[in-house]
Amino acid sequence: MIPEGQARQKLPFAEEKESKQFMKEVILLLIKEVDNRRKEFGSTENFLVFYHGKGWNYQREDKDGYKPRAGEMHLVSTGCQVAIDRILVNDMTIISDFIRKTADGMTGQIVQQLLGEITAVSKETGNTISIPKAGSLADAYLQMIKTTEAMVDHDGRVSLPTLHPPELAKKLECELAQRGPEFHKEIETARKEKEQQALAREAERLARYDSSE
Repeated sequence: MIPEGQARQKLPFAEEKESKQFMKEVILLLIKEVDNRRKEFGSTENFLVFYHGKGWNYQREDKDGYKPRAGEMHLVSTGCQVAIDRILVNDMTIISDFIRKTADGMTGQIVQQLLGEITAVSKETGNTISIPKAGSLADAYLQMIKTTEAMVDHDGRVSLPTLHPPELAKKLECELAQRGPEFHKEIETARKEKEQQALAREAERLARYDSSE
């Protein structure tokens, strides 16, 4: 019993410094894992990471010039349960499971936010493609290639459109397998044309910063 009016004393933790360092390393591993997964959805330079502030804005380049776009920052969090019995038996796989499950939750939120932003911008710019219930996904994919501007990364590689979710990509793969060589040739021609256009734009952009001129 603690006498009334007497303050409770905090018991000293022998490895308090080591514990803080351990948690720091786990968090750093989690951040690295999330960053690596984020690369699946876009190049690193296309992601902006904010550590403070209330909002963000940038100038988006459209066909008729640059337009401002802004948004508000929101708290993003995810939960992960750890069974106490695993801790009691010193099950060290808890660490990797925690990192994997937490990264899964955060990656899922990144995908939802990314798709939401893409949908909003596509509707705003009118760059949308409708697929009727009786229509062809393969035809829509060809139209998407023809109407989407490809990007070039730091290594000079051209990034072409991809489909999400994976179930949609599998359906497209099945439809493409049923189409003849002429259709596949048309897709390949459209891809090469978009690649050449993207490389030409990138060369023009880099020329503006050529210090030798």
